[in-house]
Amino acid sequence: MRAALAVVSGRAAGALSRRLRLGGGTSIVGLVAQRIYPDIIRHLATQLEHGSVLVTGTNGKTTTSGFLAAILRDAGLRVWRNREGANLLRGVAGALVVRALPNGNLRRSGQAISVLEIDEAVMPQAVRLLEPRAAVFVNLFRDQLDRYGEVESVASLWRQTVKGLPETTTLVLNADDPTTASLGELARGPVLYFGLEDLTLDVSGQDGRGSPGTYQAVDSRSCVRCGSDYHYSARFYSHMGHYQCPHCGLARPSPSVRALQVRQDGFDRLRVMVETPTQQGEIVIPLPGLYNVYNALAAIAAAQALGISWEPIVSGIEQFKPAFGRGERVQVAGRTLRLLLAKNPTGLNEVLRTLFSEGTPRHVLFVLNDNIADGRDVSWIWDVDFERARGLTASLTVSGTRAFDLALRLKYAGFAPEEMMVIPSIPLRTLQELAGSQTKGRRSRARARRQPSPRQGAGRAASFAVEEQTAGQQTQTPLSPGHGLATALEQAIEQTPVGETLFIVPTYTGLLELHRELERRGLTPHYWEGRE
Repeated sequence: MRAALAVVSGRAAGALSRRLRLGGGTSIVGLVAQRIYPDIIRHLATQLEHGSVLVTGTNGKTTTSGFLAAILRDAGLRVWRNREGANLLRGVAGALVVRALPNGNLRRSGQAISVLEIDEAVMPQAVRLLEPRAAVFVNLFRDQLDRYGEVESVASLWRQTVKGLPETTTLVLNADDPTTASLGELARGPVLYFGLEDLTLDVSGQDGRGSPGTYQAVDSRSCVRCGSDYHYSARFYSHMGHYQCPHCGLARPSPSVRALQVRQDGFDRLRVMVETPTQQGEIVIPLPGLYNVYNALAAIAAAQALGISWEPIVSGIEQFKPAFGRGERVQVAGRTLRLLLAKNPTGLNEVLRTLFSEGTPRHVLFVLNDNIADGRDVSWIWDVDFERARGLTASLTVSGTRAFDLALRLKYAGFAPEEMMVIPSIPLRTLQELAGSQTKGRRSRARARRQPSPRQGAGRAASFAVEEQTAGQQTQTPLSPGHGLATALEQAIEQTPVGETLFIVPTYTGLLELHRELERRGLTPHYWEGRE
């Protein structure tokens, strides 16, 4: 009875949320259901005939779970997943509740499997509730320091998670990520590794332009066993590569799912020669970026762990459609918008590498927010290789709650102020008032050391805006008379000629805000629509 009440109440809350346009109702469903029946996740998950697969990692978990879901569907399974990206426990509960009947049981649970992306910090609770058949750890990078802390904090949580996995769970790990790969030593059940073997992709000591790789944001330098620095014989990006500890001998494990060769075939296609223990063949990945090769390999390895044959693996990946904001394509007034989420130094470095490695000028809109879901601390932008894009932006628009922080970073990267159109999230007059009030209130702030709100952060950044506005002819930074993301989007589209592509690179809440604007214009469906 409690399960039935939880399902009915949760689904009603979700429907009301959507009707009142308060959101997609993707989390409120699970929140209400869990409040009524705390064990609702376990209750529904145990009804799945083929169990669950959990996918976690700093970058790529949405795309990896999407790849895997496409593979499993082509293999004839019914796949339930939290495709909307709600990856906390309430999002997992919601993904199951919306597929349940009023009697508290899952509908069509036969031939069904769940593929769930899980927030890095929630993984310990998720594995206890779901007891997955496979757990996929894609990678681990620095992200949202004010929420997660340093990389080692998350790594410690993951080690606890792996120690608690049953022997029936297969662990799928990135062999090229030292911290993630080291989890294999703790596993009680089977372990499958995936990784790159194409040494032509090695950028050791370089950033891809023949100069030292100053902006490679390396987050795992030290051996997890003895603390010595790793030695790399090949590095593909950040700390991903072929490594060995010269002191204790801990080395990259040999992957069973390997990318032997990676060739770019246009911006949106990568031809990858993949080898598994039973098969070798070429797979076309319909997404840009080396990071998506890793995502595809993780999905292939997970499919292997589930006993899926080669044919659905190939077809599932090659027919994959980009997930929400992860390479998504939208047509607007004769132009193409490409949405490329970037929320941490490594992620943004790889997006810039993907966009500018061929030296092609691009039309770009950057959106930098500092809301809770983005992380309040945006100092990570100083670890990003914006210099790579210098001289390669056909048009450049900067927006978000921390637009002026990013404009300042770009100025230091060598972008002339007149190259940027800066459109803040709030009116410039308000920014000036915030800057003035902060100057007057330094003593009071010293008495109360608090976490800055987005509005306070905008006030600190406003000093750059005020300088740019009052410096006369010396800087000439274009400042739009408008404000907000809708204005920034309109300006960026206008600067992009018909027939060309505008690349939009937002942080997470910037992506949500952008999608709401595109939905308002009728250009894209609501992100929660089209659930499998």
